Amino acid sequence: MQFVFFNWGYMVRQCFLGLIACVLTLSGSSLVASADPSPAPAPTNTPATTASDPCGDTNLLATTDRPTFGTNPCVVKVDDVIAEFGYRNTTTVSNGVNSELASYPANRTRIGFAQHLELVLDLPTDLRSNTLGSRVTGDSGIGTGLKYEFGYFGNFVQGIAGEAVYPTGSTAFSNGLPAFNGSYQIGGGIIPNVGFNLTLGFNSFSSVNPAGGKNVGTTAFQPTFILGGLVAPQTKLNVEVANISSQGPGTSGQYFGNVFLQHQVSSFFLLDVEAAQRFTVTNGSHQHYVGAGASIRL
Repeated sequence: MQFVFFNWGYMVRQCFLGLIACVLTLSGSSLVASADPSPAPAPTNTPATTASDPCGDTNLLATTDRPTFGTNPCVVKVDDVIAEFGYRNTTTVSNGVNSELASYPANRTRIGFAQHLELVLDLPTDLRSNTLGSRVTGDSGIGTGLKYEFGYFGNFVQGIAGEAVYPTGSTAFSNGLPAFNGSYQIGGGIIPNVGFNLTLGFNSFSSVNPAGGKNVGTTAFQPTFILGGLVAPQTKLNVEVANISSQGPGTSGQYFGNVFLQHQVSSFFLLDVEAAQRFTVTNGSHQHYVGAGASIRL
């Protein structure tokens, strides 16, 4: 199947402007009584402390990291564990040829082991690519990191995160070199039922020098911005814009847009679906993906 693209950038921009208007309109008309962008936290034994905590104790809408480019500033509470996983199918169209990349289970396990601090474990993800019937399979590397929540002021939360990614993945999907990423995050409610999340991130990695000698290092900056609002008491619609300044030596930046819906089924289970588009046309190629996943509080 061949896709025909015309005025794509204009069409996508108009679509995202419409979605932002939709988030604001639907959230404004929602019957949710809470003034925060997420359901109010459940009462605990320390109401004086948690009553003003925007992250709450059982609010997965406020705590889960997926399925965004950025990172949520809310951390997992002490002695709690959240397991996040999902499936994504990425399509790249270049010169009329479709390339598909499927990835799953994309498991991120987050463990709260100290006040305002969590341990992050990114386990290997199965990767399967298909281009004109040529199939390649493998897996990604393992990542370990920490995320620290500075605390909250009013409806706003801020934090920092850092992660090392080890070259344990298949050679078909890895250059065999480690990488490190980090970020600062801030998020919270701006008007009743509507909130934002800003992540200022970077990814530092190395690439093999084809001429031999020392590997070539790259530090890519990755800012992301999310606007989200409740469209039902336990359902949140989000629009995200992200930038990756470089994919490696000699490459330019890329812009992405992501629309995702999250629904908290219970205090222990959340479902999400997403659709994303790469705004930047790279070497004549266009790219988009769709996915779905879940978060479970163990």
